[in-house]
Amino acid sequence: MQITDLISLVTNVGFPVTLCFILIRYVLQTIGEKLDKLDISLNQLAETIQSIERAEKKESK
Repeated sequence: MQITDLISLVTNVGFPVTLCFILIRYVLQTIGEKLDKLDISLNQLAETIQSIERAEKKESK
């Protein structure tokens, strides 16, 4: 978002509304990044659990 876009937004809808838009965008972006990291971690955990289960099955034979 460019400075000219922000100035235009402030003049059209007002400062409080513009500030809310900026904060919402920041929060959504931050949460999205954290959810992506959480998804990667959960997938790695699932793969690790599956590999442990496979190893235990081989040992029990």
